[in-house]
Amino acid sequence: MSVLELKNIYKSFGDTQVLRDVSFSVNKGDVVAIIGKSGAGKTTMLRIMNYLIPPDSGEVYFHNSKVILDRKVLRAVRSKIGFVFQRFNLIRHLTALDNVAIGLVKVKGLKWPQARELALKKLKEVDLANRVNHYPSQLSGGQQQRVGIARALAMEPDLILFDEPTSALDPSLVGEVMTVIKRLSASGITMVVVTHEMSFAKNIANRLVYMEEGQIIYDTTPEQFFLSNDKRVRHFLNDFLEAV
Repeated sequence: MSVLELKNIYKSFGDTQVLRDVSFSVNKGDVVAIIGKSGAGKTTMLRIMNYLIPPDSGEVYFHNSKVILDRKVLRAVRSKIGFVFQRFNLIRHLTALDNVAIGLVKVKGLKWPQARELALKKLKEVDLANRVNHYPSQLSGGQQQRVGIARALAMEPDLILFDEPTSALDPSLVGEVMTVIKRLSASGITMVVVTHEMSFAKNIANRLVYMEEGQIIYDTTPEQFFLSNDKRVRHFLNDFLEAV
């Protein structure tokens, strides 16, 4: 069953065409890794999925209903699609607990006591029970990203989108975030992850989407991708290994 679908998406910024005729769907339970070189259009595609960026043309469907530029429609869609940002996007003057709770108050209409109770539960799920009263400046990058994941989980979304969730982290902190994401994938949560972590793409995702120059080149299983003899795939993987 399709949770989200993109149909014939085009997007340009100025004279630069970023996406060209992109069609893509996410089914319930999918764990999709989107990979490709910098500038391939991965993040733009991800942001179009919940209309953080509207497409120039093409259509987005969420649970088979067309998404349009309407405040009520977007509010309803975004309340069911979690988004984990590359650079955390936490509110600096709020504690970890209230960074998670505030969306429940503002979007779902919960009272603060109920929102904080649920927020605490989600922070425990990402192993931050002992950091609930800390402010972002008192947390490591990995801890801040786990707060961002708890914030997304608290909304009880049908789909979570991750935009390079480890790229802003020191290498020593990547493991703690990937451990949480792997745990979520095993729990059956539907997710799409833009990532440069090839171990995740290979061992955790059940689908792998490879993009080049604004187009989806492959949408296949990780096993088929990593065993491919296609020159573009081998070139990408060789470049990646040389950069590590």
